[in-house]
Amino acid sequence: MSKENFDPNQAQEFAASRAGALEDLVRSKDGQRVKAMMGADADRLKQAVQSGDMQALKQGFDKLMATEEGSRLISQIQGMMKK
Repeated sequence: MSKENFDPNQAQEFAASRAGALEDLVRSKDGQRVKAMMGADADRLKQAVQSGDMQALKQGFDKLMATEEGSRLISQIQGMMKK
């Protein structure tokens, strides 16, 4: 997937439309563990989303998916995106 295929506005619209559900995920046990594990990487991932930097997003998600908690969170977010 290239940077041209990523629409930061679409990502922001998704986040805004499901803000409550996303907040619940962040506050969940897995969410808190992932947040603690990511540390400064969380800010870099947020910047990658905003700028459409697909390489940085892939690296961040690969790192996140390498953990059990992160994998569960990503699966939940993917399920929300299908709705």
